Amino acid sequence: MSNLIIRVLQEYDIRQPDSVIPFHEGQGFSGSDIWKVTYNSRFYCLKRWPDGKPSDQTRTLIQSVIPEVEQQGLPVAAPVETRDGRRFVRIEKRWWDLSPWLPGTPGNASTLTEAQLQQAMQWLARYHRLAAGIVSDVGQSPAISYRHHFSRQLFDGSLNLLTERKYPGLDPGIADLFVSQANRRLPWLINVLASFADSELDLLPALSDVWSDHIFFQGEEISGVIDFGAIKLDSACLDIARLLGSYATVDTSVFTRGIKYYRTERSLEQQDVALVELFDQAHVVLAGLQWLVWLGPEQRVFKQMEKVNQHLKSLAQRIDC
Repeated sequence: MSNLIIRVLQEYDIRQPDSVIPFHEGQGFSGSDIWKVTYNSRFYCLKRWPDGKPSDQTRTLIQSVIPEVEQQGLPVAAPVETRDGRRFVRIEKRWWDLSPWLPGTPGNASTLTEAQLQQAMQWLARYHRLAAGIVSDVGQSPAISYRHHFSRQLFDGSLNLLTERKYPGLDPGIADLFVSQANRRLPWLINVLASFADSELDLLPALSDVWSDHIFFQGEEISGVIDFGAIKLDSACLDIARLLGSYATVDTSVFTRGIKYYRTERSLEQQDVALVELFDQAHVVLAGLQWLVWLGPEQRVFKQMEKVNQHLKSLAQRIDC
């Protein structure tokens, strides 16, 4: 165990942990480093955030929203407090946090039961209801603005540049599949996003990247939800689309059923359903291209390319849906 980790854990009054184990399976796509910490028969997740993250705004939302919804009874992996009441630690120019290690496993599209789908969507609706009571606003959706801008960039020439790139480690054919779909659908997507770009929407602390890997189950019950690094003020429809889209690679009817379950806990108007559909279709068209930008022009390095390929294949399953 490094002296650096010892220094971080001391901020939480953990001076002699029973064990600290690097958890490589838990490394997602954000670039965070994860350790499983055992102390006094309890398990914790120690996270070192990537350089430059989380932003001040993200930290503020996590600190003000996630512990509060946990206190209201919602199962989440909220960062625990340090000995002086902070939720984040800054050491050697990086941010760290410590949260409970969640029991259970994530569900995925091929194994998800109907009861788990119901639990996930009702959890999300309850989260939105509680979070909106903490922070809310009315304004344009940052997610729509970004997707419209990104689509325009691609249409105006960036897409052609992606076709000329090589992507080391990426399975053959994946890049061509995403580019081919974009050539067909970008004009439609740009027009629809433009029609929503100036809309004034109800905004709340949307998780923004809540998907199947982040929802943990023990049996049919949710044991908790992880990873709030993308939280921002945006439309609740963004979260609904992101979560249901991650469950829809096998059966797209989960959208109809999932929205029905969501509505048992929180109202959703028909115009909201239309926005959910737009966010989902934008994700189908743009998510793979965003990965090509990261792997190509931006030359980001991902430690587990096997997981990247699995994720992109999962995205590709939605193309013809």
